[in-house]
Amino acid sequence: MKKKFILILVVSISLFPFANCGKKEDVEKKAETPSTEVINVPTAKVTLGSMEDFYEATGTVKAKTTTQIAANMMGRITSIPFVEGSTVSRGQVLVEIDNRESYAQIEKAKAVIKEAQAALVEIDKSAVVANAAVKTAEANRALAEKTFARIKELYERKSASGQEFDEAQSRLKMAVSEVERAKANIPAILSKKEQINAKIQQANADIKNINIQQSYSKITSPVSGIVVKKFAETGAIASPGMPLLSIEDNSQYRLEAAVEESKSNLARIGNRVSVKIDALGDGEFFGVISEVLPSADAASRSYTVKIDLPANPLLKTGLYGLARFPIAGKSVIMIPNTAIVERGQLRGVYVVSTDGIAQFRIVTTGKTGDGNVEILSGLSEGDVYVSADIYRVNDGVKVR
Repeated sequence: MKKKFILILVVSISLFPFANCGKKEDVEKKAETPSTEVINVPTAKVTLGSMEDFYEATGTVKAKTTTQIAANMMGRITSIPFVEGSTVSRGQVLVEIDNRESYAQIEKAKAVIKEAQAALVEIDKSAVVANAAVKTAEANRALAEKTFARIKELYERKSASGQEFDEAQSRLKMAVSEVERAKANIPAILSKKEQINAKIQQANADIKNINIQQSYSKITSPVSGIVVKKFAETGAIASPGMPLLSIEDNSQYRLEAAVEESKSNLARIGNRVSVKIDALGDGEFFGVISEVLPSADAASRSYTVKIDLPANPLLKTGLYGLARFPIAGKSVIMIPNTAIVERGQLRGVYVVSTDGIAQFRIVTTGKTGDGNVEILSGLSEGDVYVSADIYRVNDGVKVR
């Protein structure tokens, strides 16, 4: 009898831990069981609201002004230190071209001018001598005329011989011829002087042209902006009309959007449209339509609409953009973003039944704005849904 009692006691002691373990597991299991009711969960009723409808057109950001820098003279490029992406200022020297040959041409033209000026001095001296000769010849002619008149009078009165008359007449003719010969030298001298002056003028014009050519050796930027394309390097031979750099004005950009032919009536010059540039973040801003190309693209059947954008240092050519052209208001279902539940690729909301049970329902979303999202399908007017704190709710949970 005593041995039986001891055996029962040992068995009881052995089973005691297992009994306690079972109770602990029950407690833990009970603690892990989710609550079937959640209180103070925000809910809302689906209502129809008015939303402005938009037509969206994609486009690309481009600089409003792009300037191509070209050479105006032939020569070897001695300096072109800029690379694509460099920022340049208006008036800054962009390219330098070797112009040593022009200095030699200027010296040659100056030598021509110096020689011609020396010839002018001699011409002026010749003109003085020629004018003096004319005066002398005219004086001799005047004397010959008086002598002839006197001899003629004496000859008519038989006081002078015929020989004296003939000699006086001959001297008069010689004096007249001498005046004509002296005067004939004057036009020749003046003509030669004009030729020398023309030579000087031509040399001065050559110097002026060479100076202009020298100014072409240093090409400055006509605008402030960014170098977007470089066509030549130091050491290359430049020629007139050869492109060297392309610079875009980074102070003014615009979005060139492709608008469908059927929606082209929405684009009117001067209208403001909402623009979104992904590279600038989620925000939107307004641009102004500045130009609508008059012809449509035959392949895409769309018109190019140019929209001036407000200044922004982050803008650059090539960025993707979206323009939203307002159409008209429409009735839509809008709910707050805080009500949307993400499950992988699916989106949905917790709809609350009349007895307060939350059920996950898949929805199709549309446009977003001001913290709300448009529901295209999945909800109906009058449905009650969990509007916030969705992390507290599961399928089948009662909310209140």
